[in-house]
Order: sequence, then C-alpha cells, then structure tokens
Amino acid sequence: MTCECPPHSAGETAPDDIGLIQVRQPSVRSSYRMICLPSRRNSASDYLAMSDLLLPTVELLVVRYPEPAGDEHPPADPAELVDKIFRAVEGWSDLPLALFGHGFGADLAHGLAQRLERETDAGPLTLFVSGRTGPCHRGPLGPPSLGCRVVAIAGRHDPCAPLPGVRDWRRATSGRFDLEVLPGGRDYLCSHRREVVNLVHDQLISLHGTDPDLDRPRQAPTDLRRTGPPPKRGA
Repeated sequence: MTCECPPHSAGETAPDDIGLIQVRQPSVRSSYRMICLPSRRNSASDYLAMSDLLLPTVELLVVRYPEPAGDEHPPADPAELVDKIFRAVEGWSDLPLALFGHGFGADLAHGLAQRLERETDAGPLTLFVSGRTGPCHRGPLGPPSLGCRVVAIAGRHDPCAPLPGVRDWRRATSGRFDLEVLPGGRDYLCSHRREVVNLVHDQLISLHGTDPDLDRPRQAPTDLRRTGPPPKRGA
C-alpha cells in the first residue's frame, strides 16, 4: 500500500512541487530504501508493482514530477528539477540509499547521485540507470563524477538505448560498473519485472553480505496515513 508524502513545507502542494510516494511495510523495517525516478512513459505504477516483490528488504520512494516532465516533454532546465528533487529527498537518509532512474529519469538520478555524494553523508550505495545511454554518449564528459557503483540496465533490442551507448555509463563512476541486458525492447520493467527486481535485490545485498530480512516471511503492506519524511540519522 502507498503513502503519498507532502513536501517539507506546510500548505497545499504547488503545481511545480515534487511529490513523493512512499511504499513501505510498517510491521518490518526495511534494510534499504530505493528512490525511483520514472520517465514520463514509465509512470509510478510500474514501481508500485515492483514494490510487492522488493518489500520488506527494499522500501521504495517514487518521485512524482511537476508537469510537464519526462521523455516526451523534458524540462527546460533539468538542473533545476534535480535541485527540487534533492531538496525533496534529503530528509530520507535514515536507511541506506539506492537510486533507480529510467529513461529521462536516469539523467535525473545521475544528477541526484552527484548532489548526494557531494553535499551529504548519505550518498547512494548504487545508482541504477535504465533504458538510457550514458552522458558521454550524448556529449563531452570529464573525469568520473561519481564514486558509487553504477548498474546500467538495457533491453537488448531497445532502439532508444543501444547497448554501446548504455555501456558508456561506465565512464560516469570511479567505482564498480555492471551492465545488465534483458531480453526484448523497452518494456522490460513490465515484461521482465521479476528479473529487474532480482538484479536490484542481488546488487544491494552483495554490498553488505547476508541480508537480515531474507529469512523473514513477506507480509502484505498495510494502509498508511499521510506523513512527512523520517528524521535524519541522529535526530
């Protein structure tokens, strides 16, 4: 079940605010939190479906953009959108973080990972970039801008993200890089959802060894009340 979280400030949500959808299981504390940045074509619903397979080990926080945003109508200033997302999620650092961006959301996740590494002590464990060619494939790229692990995911026959371009994400990090290729085209988040969930789960668990939640029975999430972000570590 989902809980739509309001912005940090009080009052009604403005049209250009970033929205957050938290998916969690109150009865069992998760080991990780993954912030998902969809493309416009790949809406929040795909991540809500993934959450059933990831809980309770991985809790999802799905970003909802102000309109227009996404592959069809990218914002005039992506850096401004990254800044808004950064301010919206900076209070959600009480669990180890991963980022998952698909399509245009992969570019935003890359920018968000840079901000988190540069400006906080809660940089992501792993950046998952899906269905998107690397930044250097679309323009000049200097030294690696990240230190975290980057996992690039692609459909073998996705015309929008050919494998040589997706492989270029390796130049975005000084850390480990993995390329995961799934069958078919661009719809693998739906058609191969379980495979995507398994690789996300395995990548995160491999960083910390044995997962304490692996032997726990999975329980159905319960309804949640509207709530704000959890306190930061040490708060």
